[in-house]
Amino acid sequence: MPSARSHYHRRPGRYAFEKQEFKRLIAELKRLALKKDYSQAQIASEVGVSLMTVNHWLTGHSLMAQRKSIERLRTFLASH
Repeated sequence: MPSARSHYHRRPGRYAFEKQEFKRLIAELKRLALKKDYSQAQIASEVGVSLMTVNHWLTGHSLMAQRKSIERLRTFLASH
């Protein structure tokens, strides 16, 4: 029977680099949002994710994201 624990909890070392990179991107997103006075809704619209997703990123409830969301976030940060 499969474990109820997530894949990340079963193999934490495997995703350590991705998790650190995602934290760095979110820290950069927070700085940009403060500097340019972006709302969470504006960020969600630009990146192509839901408002709740952006809220989870910024409050630390989500430690990772889908690869395509991370790529869109990188593109957004690079263009601003």
